[in-house]
Amino acid sequence: MKYLPFENITYQTKLETEEILNRINEIIEPKKTFRMTGIFGSSDHKPYEGSINGNTFNLTRIISYRNSFLPRIKGDIVKDFGRTKVNVKMRVNTFVIVFMFIWLGGVGIGCLAVLASGFKFGGQNFEPMTLIPFGMLIFGYALVTGGFKYESLKSKKYLAELFEAEIEK
Repeated sequence: MKYLPFENITYQTKLETEEILNRINEIIEPKKTFRMTGIFGSSDHKPYEGSINGNTFNLTRIISYRNSFLPRIKGDIVKDFGRTKVNVKMRVNTFVIVFMFIWLGGVGIGCLAVLASGFKFGGQNFEPMTLIPFGMLIFGYALVTGGFKYESLKSKKYLAELFEAEIEK
């Protein structure tokens, strides 16, 4: 999963469940449909938006720029032999996953068509235009994974500091 836009992380901390929930509550605000941040918007906001329900939470980082690959963070807090574990799943928005699956699937079919035509007509000269589908496939993958990992690294570090935790390997 290291090279995919999904992450499962387990934080181990000495903090109690209530303390973790209080800390999360201090850094989140309710989700807004329309948020104005950046140059023309307000910078008076907390770092995350989301909700807490029992011992689970849903978070999204508030950013002042567009990133469709921003991780959706879902966490579950469980007690484990005197320590507390926070199991976190970071995922891309479902709509983005579906869109990119369709787009990359179509490009993948184009790559297969180029490969098939190359084997069928083995005697023809190389055309640089035949590399376009492969470039699009690589670009699409890099766009999704890079956009996701850029943001997930920030959230992983922030949550580790917030929970005073170590990431379980």
